[in-house]
Amino acid sequence: MEEILIVEDERDIREILSFNLERAGYRTVEASTAEEGLEKLTQSTSLILLDVMLPGMSGFEMASTIREADSHVPIIFLTARSSEEDVLNGFKSGGDDYIAKPFSRAELLARVKAVLKRTSPPMPTKYECGPLVIDIESSTATLDGKVILFSRKEFDILAFLIRNQGSYFSRSDLIRELWVDAPYVIDRTIDVHIAHIRTKLGPYKDLLVSRNGFGYTLIPG
Repeated sequence: MEEILIVEDERDIREILSFNLERAGYRTVEASTAEEGLEKLTQSTSLILLDVMLPGMSGFEMASTIREADSHVPIIFLTARSSEEDVLNGFKSGGDDYIAKPFSRAELLARVKAVLKRTSPPMPTKYECGPLVIDIESSTATLDGKVILFSRKEFDILAFLIRNQGSYFSRSDLIRELWVDAPYVIDRTIDVHIAHIRTKLGPYKDLLVSRNGFGYTLIPG
């Protein structure tokens, strides 16, 4: 799950941004100052939403500090300052995009998605977990070289788990990740899909591990 650092001194705006981004499937970390933002910047940070006018260090100064440290984490500036000079300063200080306030939820999510897609390294298309191989590009799954047919959602669950193998995901996690456009899916739906997947895995059903209180994961046998 991609992590977005929100650096915004206005609490209401920060919380709205966090709510909308988490609803769209991102994980968020919040900071009210540039100094706090630098402290919370980690290797897990996928993108920074950065206000320009902050108490103390400005957003432009924070971006410059990050670039001077040779970090290539993408930065989107959020600000009411939208003159040509401000926009140019934003790009000169290391910004990847610039959103003028006020902005809509749809515009925010579209720009976040576009910047992440443009700046992220190519994702592998083939993943392995023991004898199970998932090819994302061709939407195929094989066990010991034999093709196994899964429904669309069964395949999506397997693909998500194999990309994150070793990490546990609850039913709610899977619904949030894989049913973005259908938020009213119930836990029982996940149980049914998991049962079908295990049946199709046959003698390798133990690759799909469930742990009470944690959720599901894929672990090579």
